[in-house]
Amino acid sequence: MTKLVLTYRMSHNWNVNSFLKEYQRLLQRAIDEISENTTWREKKVTHRYSVGSRNYHYYETTRLIPYFPQSNEFKRELRNKLLKDWPFAKHYIDSAIKTAYSILKSWRGNYLKGKRKRAKPVVKRKFVRVKTTLMKVEGSRIRITVKPREEYLELDFSKEWFYERVKDWKVGELIIRENDVLLTFSKEVEFSGRIKIGIDSNLTSLDIFHPEKGWIRVDLSELHRIAETYDRIIDGLKSVQRKAPKRIGVLLKKYWTRRRNRIEDYLNKLAVQLSREFPDAVFVFEDLNKFKMLQNGSRKFNRKLSRATWKKIVGKLSYRVPVEFVNPAYTSSTCPVCGSWLESRNGRVVCHNCGFEADRQFVGSFNVFVRGLGVALSGAELDDLLPNEPRGELNVMKPKSVVRVDLNGGRFTHVPP
Repeated sequence: MTKLVLTYRMSHNWNVNSFLKEYQRLLQRAIDEISENTTWREKKVTHRYSVGSRNYHYYETTRLIPYFPQSNEFKRELRNKLLKDWPFAKHYIDSAIKTAYSILKSWRGNYLKGKRKRAKPVVKRKFVRVKTTLMKVEGSRIRITVKPREEYLELDFSKEWFYERVKDWKVGELIIRENDVLLTFSKEVEFSGRIKIGIDSNLTSLDIFHPEKGWIRVDLSELHRIAETYDRIIDGLKSVQRKAPKRIGVLLKKYWTRRRNRIEDYLNKLAVQLSREFPDAVFVFEDLNKFKMLQNGSRKFNRKLSRATWKKIVGKLSYRVPVEFVNPAYTSSTCPVCGSWLESRNGRVVCHNCGFEADRQFVGSFNVFVRGLGVALSGAELDDLLPNEPRGELNVMKPKSVVRVDLNGGRFTHVPP
């Protein structure tokens, strides 16, 4: 069984501005207290900088590393401090402490990467994270406690567009914002011993979405380099074939054979290494029709597309692992948040309806994965949900790993993304 979590956005007309401001101040106080008790220790670390294509120079330096207080005693004292003058339900204190640690953990990761300074984070967004202990769920109706026995917020998602898709799912934690609320739903899905993974087939990569490992990009640039190199040689020979048709004909046959053999060797190793990397997975591919794609492209694009070997990859892989196909229509242009059309901009896609933005190939692989499950597409904007919070299977991430086919070994080689 694998747990799936989906997140949907629902508008509300509640007057919660003062509630949001108080929680914002509470959260900032929690961050301030944790920051004041953070210890900084010197540690030798290794850094690198690029000195050419895939070459790096490594050097050691000493850095100050932050370590947050984690003892139960500190957390109890922090909770008691935050409870003073807090006018709402006590469980929001626990929510704020957990959220503060999430924000600081994200800040620490960016600080170690050199993307943040030592200054503590400042809470700029107004929101309230609602734990399940503060909610009463009856079917599609949810009652949220603001002040026990005094003030409650109620909502009913039975008339929302996503109701039929999640009516049997378990309701998780909520995030209240000024004009809307983010609802999370979870469900255990049976994969019959195999996990399904979605694969978006592109000209120079296979982008894989794995529900546990995240986004993995298989770099196929070497495959296309092989094809382009031999195509260049073959095109040059064809241009002078009239001058010596017999001799050039022999050379053409020689280079066509080399091209075929090198590509076949690459594809065989790709299929072997994919099956070893994901031995218990069902591979879900788009049912692509290259002929229809050729009709709409330019001459240069059609030439690149003609080098794509998607069907051969699937054919060789199908001997080793289960393979399924889904409808490829709009997998890279459908918004997983609201279902609207996505506009493509330099490899990224943007939804003008809800503001969602992500890498086009990530969205494609995720949508293929979800279509393979037969589950509705969903997700939320990255900045709307905090690190380590329930955000569903759609995590707008950079590739967790980029791998290349190892032409001398039996496993993928991992390379910097």
